[in-house]
Amino acid sequence: MRSLALVLLATCWACGAKPPTVDEPDHEVGAPATRGSAEPMLATESKAISDAIVHVYEALTVKTVAPGDPAPIREAAVFSLGWTAPIPWTTDPEKDRGLLRGVVRALVQSHKLPKDAVLRAARAMGVWSGDLQTYGVDPPGFAALFGLIGGQATTQVGMTYHKLDATQWAVSDLVIGGAAARAGVARGDVLVSIDGQQVAHGWKDFQYLLGARTGTSATLVVRHGTTERSLVLSLSPVAAPIVESKTIGSVGYLRVWTCTHSDNAKLDAAALAQKALGELDRKGAKKLVLDLRGNAGGFPFDLVSLFTEVETLMYALPDHGDEQAVARTKIAAWKTKRPIVILVDEGTASGAEMIALALREHVAAVIVGKPTAGGLTFPTTEQLIGNVTLSYPTTRVATVKDKQVQPGNRIVPEIDAANPTAEDYAAHRDPQLDAAIAAFKK
Repeated sequence: MRSLALVLLATCWACGAKPPTVDEPDHEVGAPATRGSAEPMLATESKAISDAIVHVYEALTVKTVAPGDPAPIREAAVFSLGWTAPIPWTTDPEKDRGLLRGVVRALVQSHKLPKDAVLRAARAMGVWSGDLQTYGVDPPGFAALFGLIGGQATTQVGMTYHKLDATQWAVSDLVIGGAAARAGVARGDVLVSIDGQQVAHGWKDFQYLLGARTGTSATLVVRHGTTERSLVLSLSPVAAPIVESKTIGSVGYLRVWTCTHSDNAKLDAAALAQKALGELDRKGAKKLVLDLRGNAGGFPFDLVSLFTEVETLMYALPDHGDEQAVARTKIAAWKTKRPIVILVDEGTASGAEMIALALREHVAAVIVGKPTAGGLTFPTTEQLIGNVTLSYPTTRVATVKDKQVQPGNRIVPEIDAANPTAEDYAAHRDPQLDAAIAAFKK
């Protein structure tokens, strides 16, 4: 799995911030960990936990610039804590926050509150928020995000995904040597469930496994045609690809898998893209397909600056406060100018969406594929009790000319092209790439 790589984290790292130190988690991923009767909880601790959970609920439904539906978010919170009894939810936000607090108190009194209650609730609410940039993460997962942005090997599932329909997702690519590839997952497999939970949200259903201990196991059910298979994934660190390139006739093809940012040129996406563009120059490529499918983001600003000479790349528009121009970086724009077509899908997220938005505006790039993930936002992060980091978006990304945000914070391609099917993958066909190359003729 290549999880969401936060632009905010990448920016912090670029400014000299260090990745967080990580302590080993005190229990395995998904294992029940509740307080026994010999471990009474202080009233102050109980209140701190309930305050944190209510804060997450309020952040995801009120404070964010991408508010989610309160109903599934609060249901996800109480279910994650092991609560199954009906709750008389209302349409009054204050009363519903009180009901959430009541669930925590009841679980404390019955000694059934999980030790990692805040993490469980934050994770569950993040999944059901419907927003890409919204999630709760523990220290190993937070460190793994830095690892992904830095191009390092991280413990992950090793898949990218695209949508089949409103609720079903399929495997679009596999990381060589990753847990999914080793378990026998195939491109085009439909994702049914992970550890018994339905896969309905793409990568977010797998996020809890990012940064897990080496050797952690997870049970993945996939469907190929009419046949379902249950596979055991054994997680271990794996390095995801960053950049690859080739020529297809007179068309240069540049795939950026992840917008990494590193002082090591071999791990930096922009440096690798520069090298690839040099190779395409030598091979006489006249046009360029920039493939951002499955790219979960990272640090996009060097890559945008590589293709345009404009000084302002995009704008950050908060709901409250002043707009902020996002300036180009010090990287020089590539001298060879080519018509550009950009490939995107539902796995194109965050920083990768920013690249598509900026290049469409500044160099008239044509975008082909499926609507993107909906992460054209800048998130903020907060530290919660229990070493939990909460991320949610507080600022939208806008164009330079008219300072317009995109509906749903996502890119809608000019040319719609269906995702490849399992049959396409088996036959080594890529109809979306074919559509991108055909777009040069229009």
